[in-house]
This record gives sequence, C-alpha cells and structure tokens, in this order.
Amino acid sequence: MTRRSHYFQSFFLIWLFFLPINFSFAEQQKVTLAYLENGLSELNENEKQIALQLLANEIIKDSRLHMLIKPVSTFSEIKHLINKAEIDYVILNSFHYITHYDFLTQFITPPIWAIQRGPKERENYILVANKRFSGFKISQLRNTTISLHKQYLLMNFYLDYLVKKQSKQNSTQFFKRLNYTKTASKAVLDVYFGKSDVCIVPEHIYNLTIDLNPAIKQELAIIHQSNEQFLPVLFFNFKRNDSLVNSIVNNNISNISNTVRGQQILEMFNIEEVKRTTPHQLQPMRTLFNNYQALSTNE
Repeated sequence: MTRRSHYFQSFFLIWLFFLPINFSFAEQQKVTLAYLENGLSELNENEKQIALQLLANEIIKDSRLHMLIKPVSTFSEIKHLINKAEIDYVILNSFHYITHYDFLTQFITPPIWAIQRGPKERENYILVANKRFSGFKISQLRNTTISLHKQYLLMNFYLDYLVKKQSKQNSTQFFKRLNYTKTASKAVLDVYFGKSDVCIVPEHIYNLTIDLNPAIKQELAIIHQSNEQFLPVLFFNFKRNDSLVNSIVNNNISNISNTVRGQQILEMFNIEEVKRTTPHQLQPMRTLFNNYQALSTNE
C-alpha cells in the first residue's frame, strides 16, 4: 500500500467517525467551496471528494460553519455561480486568474492564497530534451515531438507564449506532435525512452524524476528555463462573504501546515505549503499573458 493510499484509508475512517455531529446543519452557517473538477488529475473521483471534504473540514474547524464542496465542469459555470453569489470560496488554476482578471477582481478580496506544489514558492518551467538537442534554441525545435501534462494549464500557456514569440505559430502548428501525458513525470520518461524529443515540466518534477532514476540525467539536457515566476493554483475569498466567516477560514488556512493532520491533508494533494500572496506578486504572470495577447494582436 502506498503512503497516499494509507492516508486516504486512515482519514476516510476518521471522516466517517466524525461525520455525525452534535447539532444539525440547520443550526450551522453553510458556505460553499467550488473547484473545477478537471483539476487534481492525480486523484481519482472518490479520492478527490474525500480529500476536498477533509480539507474543507480543516479550514472551518472550531467553528459553527459547514462547508459544502461543489465540483464545477467549466470556468463559464464558475463565472455564473460567482455572478449569482452562489459560492463563497473557489480554488482555481492561475491560468483562469490571468485570463479573466477583470472579471475576478470585481469579486475577490484579500487575502489570496497561493498553493505551492514544489519546494520553492514559485515554479520554474523547463524544456528538457534528448542530449542531441543540447544547446538548441526554441526556434530550432520546429517539427520535433513534445510531451506535456495537459492539466498544467499555466505551463502549457507558457509553452504557447515561447513558441509564438519565436515563430508566430501556436504549439500545435510548430511541433510535429504533442504527446499529452497522464502525469508530468511521464513527460520526462517519454523523452528518456525516445517517445518524444522534448518535454516541458516544472523543475521540481524533473528533479524528483531524476532522483528516482539518476540515469535519466545522463541522457537529457535542460535547454530552457522560465525562471521562478509562476504561482500555479490560487484560493480566493469573495467580497460579499461575512467578514467573520472569512476571518475563520483564513486563520485556519494560515495555520494548516502547523498541525500533523493539516500536513497530511496537504500531502494528499502533493501540496508543500499554502502561502499568502497579493495581486502585485501575481503581476509577472499577468504581464506575460498581456505580452502573449500583444503577440497575437500583431500577427
């Protein structure tokens, strides 16, 4: 049994044990946390629901709140729910923040929470290639094959930005083939085993992959780095929320990594930490998106 499976089994039993509570939901204040259901792709649907409910329980603990988990299929539906004031909190890929900034800033209020997936606060996206491409510029990768994890929206956007900047084409036009992988580490293995010529992955995923198999490093080369400018996942509060409720939720989020239970819940999602961020700290991602739009306009 894997460590993650052990956590799910243990926490599922605890969750069931504590589900009956001493007062009815009618006496509680209900709040809703929405998320896009095509995210968290490393978890199956049952694991996702259990893990999210455990996370919700942790961020409303010691209160008379009850947090409902609402899976949503599209960002358009998220916008509709926000407009109708039917959700109180939302977890989003940062790609949606930078592409719908004007809409979201009408509704969100500080603090914004950034979810850190690797050992560093910001992610560095790297292009890793077979060593025969060592020293190549991005423009020289035309008609090669590339592997990437489709669910990493921000990373895939960055790839499109690089390609458009160099070639005035999008990724599907520039590369011979895009191989979408079930996990980010599988993209590295695709290059190692010759299924693809190049891949784009977060640096921490590459480092973890070569830690598990050091021989990989002998065959591959890093040919481009974005440097650390990406905060991939964000948690938002809304302005209309009760200020006391926001205070409870944000206080519990700020302390989530300070307890064993909180650390184990974060590990279910492969989250290292949850940290406060600001629109100013998110500006580099927005600037990149604005530059991408300018490239598209100038075509």
